[in-house]
Amino acid sequence: MARGVRNMAQLGTYYRTATGPRTVPLYDPQGPRLREWIDIGSVHVNSRDADSVIFTPHCRFWTDTSEDDDPDALWREDGEAFYCFKTSYAYNMIGEEHPRIVPVIGQDAWTGLPILPKPSYSNLDHFLGNYDSQLFATQEGCAPPTFRLKPEFRPLAYQWSLQLLSALSLIHSRGIAYGEIIEENCWLTTGSLSIALAGFVGADFQDPSNGWNLPGHFFSGIEFSTQSLPLERREKYPARKTDMFVFGRLVYQLMTSYLPGNGLGRDWGETERLVEEQGWMPDLEDEFMGKIVHKCWKFEYEDVEELQSEVQAFIEAQGWSIRGDELEGFDTHSIQRELEANFVPKEEE
Repeated sequence: MARGVRNMAQLGTYYRTATGPRTVPLYDPQGPRLREWIDIGSVHVNSRDADSVIFTPHCRFWTDTSEDDDPDALWREDGEAFYCFKTSYAYNMIGEEHPRIVPVIGQDAWTGLPILPKPSYSNLDHFLGNYDSQLFATQEGCAPPTFRLKPEFRPLAYQWSLQLLSALSLIHSRGIAYGEIIEENCWLTTGSLSIALAGFVGADFQDPSNGWNLPGHFFSGIEFSTQSLPLERREKYPARKTDMFVFGRLVYQLMTSYLPGNGLGRDWGETERLVEEQGWMPDLEDEFMGKIVHKCWKFEYEDVEELQSEVQAFIEAQGWSIRGDELEGFDTHSIQRELEANFVPKEEE
């Protein structure tokens, strides 16, 4: 991927089409109307109206004057704003809708900020936070941390894996590296519990038609990352192989309830040090896709299609038939009903 500021796309007013005073509110006049607050890195996901949300950089969220809609407003030149404008540009580069990529449905005419459909459920972060006590249990004989996804819920992780790889396959075919695959940008649909990637905040790509460079970054701050690897393997910027690394990291989290290195009683910074000095990675049993996860972390897959094939073979070996990126006969609606019926809200501290 091209790096640096040479030929970097200048998008501050690229999607701004309106002039004059604002006639449509930037945010939902009726309040948030979201199940939970959502942030993706330094980007707020705010309710736009009953059916949509708008990506707003922190630098624009904290200022609200009539001058903020002007073409020369200072916030437009901030890197956080660029991440939002870049999201719209990435959708243009892809050029088609995909069921596992949350679509862009337009831009605010005064700011040019992207507007997306409102998630009918919320995101993976809130799903796991609400139902972790039902989804996970201690399993004897497993490497620490010993929490593992219960057998009845593993098909959900299998299906999410298929769906995320389906999205990555299209994204990579357009020359785009996605950047970070984390709980916050994995949005869920009520009932089907299907998963889709939202936005392109960390994406890295170049437009060959004009040479514009749209650099990406890792924004999560997670210790177990390609930025922490030993020097000879370290990757500081998003690329196709880092997308597969972070996919493996998310699968590990789905199978154990923890990010790699968490749940082991370590101080902050210890996991990053061990990764950098020793190439450390946590153990994960093969029955929880451990072999696949480790290959992702070692950059052993040539491309996402090779990874896709191994994931499909693993799932079929568990007795499932696959149609597209879904498991045949898997009743996600009953899974959601069961989880909601047994949900006990956590007491606020």
